[in-house]
Amino acid sequence: MPHNKITVFQRIRYHFDNLIGKGTPALLSMLFISFLIVAFITSLILFTLKIKDEAGLDMTFYEAYWSSLMHVIDQGTITGDTDWQLRFATLATTFIGIFLVSLLVTILNNGFSTKLEELKKGRSLVLEEGHTVILGWSSKVFSIISELMIAHENQDESCIVILADTDIDFMKDEIKAKLGSTGKTKVIVRHGNQRDPKDIMITNLNTAKSIIILSPDDVKSDAYVIKTILAIVNNANRKKDIYTIIAEIKNETNREIAKIIGKEEVTVVVSNDIISKITVQTSRQSGLSLIYNDLIDYTGVEIYILPVKNIAGHTFKEAMFAFEDVLAIGIRKTDGEIILNPNVDTIMGVSDKLVVIAEDDIDLTFVPNTNYTPKKAEKELLTKNYRTKKIQKTVILGWNGNTKIIVRELDNYVLQGSEVLIIAEIDNLEDMVQELDIETPNQKVVCKRGDINDRSLLNKLNLEFYDDIIINSYHDLYGTQEADAVTLITLMHVRDIASKLDKKFNIVSEMLDIKNQQLADKHHVDDFIVSDQIISLVMAQLSENKELASIFEDIFDAEGNEIYLKPASNYAKLEVPVNFYEISDVALQKKEIAIGYRKMKNTSELKNFGIVLNPKKSDKITLSAEDKVIVISED
Repeated sequence: MPHNKITVFQRIRYHFDNLIGKGTPALLSMLFISFLIVAFITSLILFTLKIKDEAGLDMTFYEAYWSSLMHVIDQGTITGDTDWQLRFATLATTFIGIFLVSLLVTILNNGFSTKLEELKKGRSLVLEEGHTVILGWSSKVFSIISELMIAHENQDESCIVILADTDIDFMKDEIKAKLGSTGKTKVIVRHGNQRDPKDIMITNLNTAKSIIILSPDDVKSDAYVIKTILAIVNNANRKKDIYTIIAEIKNETNREIAKIIGKEEVTVVVSNDIISKITVQTSRQSGLSLIYNDLIDYTGVEIYILPVKNIAGHTFKEAMFAFEDVLAIGIRKTDGEIILNPNVDTIMGVSDKLVVIAEDDIDLTFVPNTNYTPKKAEKELLTKNYRTKKIQKTVILGWNGNTKIIVRELDNYVLQGSEVLIIAEIDNLEDMVQELDIETPNQKVVCKRGDINDRSLLNKLNLEFYDDIIINSYHDLYGTQEADAVTLITLMHVRDIASKLDKKFNIVSEMLDIKNQQLADKHHVDDFIVSDQIISLVMAQLSENKELASIFEDIFDAEGNEIYLKPASNYAKLEVPVNFYEISDVALQKKEIAIGYRKMKNTSELKNFGIVLNPKKSDKITLSAEDKVIVISED
């Protein structure tokens, strides 16, 4: 191939193109040099030809240079010249100056516009400290921000930084539309790839209080979350101290790899697992979803881990009765181990903390209670036991990725001889149900293919022979609104059938958008699981205190301690005024911790549906046969 000779013009053009490509700073440098060169050439002409200045005096080279530079920069300078030789000599300089100044204005304007566009893209470094970083964008963002706003109400100011590969104007508009004013909580939005080590550092992770990693709505969502964890913990610019990372993983099988990568820095929230467990527990106990919501959001009561002054040497039972409006439910040992519902005779150590249910994060000082003396409960109450496990028949309407987990989890709560009927319209339903039937020794799992919105199909199911009904969201097949619409229609049919049969079912329905929950009859709100909201609340709580993870894991799991609503007759004489000290005392003797009660005649109250958590212990209450006492118990 012949070698083409490169011309001088081509070389100049090539270097000029490269210079232009370097952006505004390079252009300004080139323009500045042009000003100096033009002024130098003009001054050289003036000095060489000995042209006099406007006063008729000879100019030195420096005076000629300064005069020429002023003609280049300020075109009005030519009006002050009186000598025609000087006028002609500087006229060309002035014309060149007009061109150069015009270029300067254009370059500055373009550079300023470019900078504004860059700022709008949200790529500048965040200079906050003690802030919460959210990596990723999903519908959970709004609930998390809302909860953190409440959690930070006692602070003068707080900050939440969001980084996502989503249009920055869209994110800002959505936050404003969904949440309005964020008050004292500043919300900063940045655009970038949350899996890119360089991009995530613009959120100033090294000074952040905690980091929340949201799972994207994608088939490979867990892989993306794990890659984000890697981008944080293995970042070359990371701090030496450990991070507090709360990562949402959808499948339990990926929990271990996330923990291997993140070690002690990562707290994993397995969303599918949590939702499935809460769904099962709620399907067996009406109102349980309300209790969970109250405990894991920042309105009403919450779970805290608090130091207590003067508690060393006293027993957990003494701590239980020491506080009028704070309820002790466990101990956090010096080594970090958390024990819910411990032995009542456990002696508290100097550095031990109490796990409590309270309305606020408060300072506690132990003072022995002189208003109530524990006493032996009547034999009649101590011998009353509530069997949590029994033979049950459950109907599951609809199918999603959590259905298998739900069926397996349900097997832990029922006696052998129970049955699960699954109705859904999906491929390979029979094969998956057959696999589940083998894995669940206490339940016979059967299926029927059909449309859960079909009233004629629902009528043929003989629902009067079933105890619990679970309506699963079709979120794997449809978008949020369409999936919720299917759930709502099914729910309306089931409620109507229940009304005609004059039978009360335990119904739990999974919703995605909390606004769609409000479209249903408000008096039945206690049978809803709003999955995205629950995961958001859990992650917001853990971002403030990751030690709560072991507590949530305990109460959500079939093993260990859980929350139960048990008959009031197990804890007190009915229709007789008693205070909560007495109820708590009986519960402790049953190796349980009473945390509240539910008055069934008040279930139509929209505020709490008859549920009272952490009541004032000295207040008198009268319980009836249908009322429930809410306890933390192993069974």
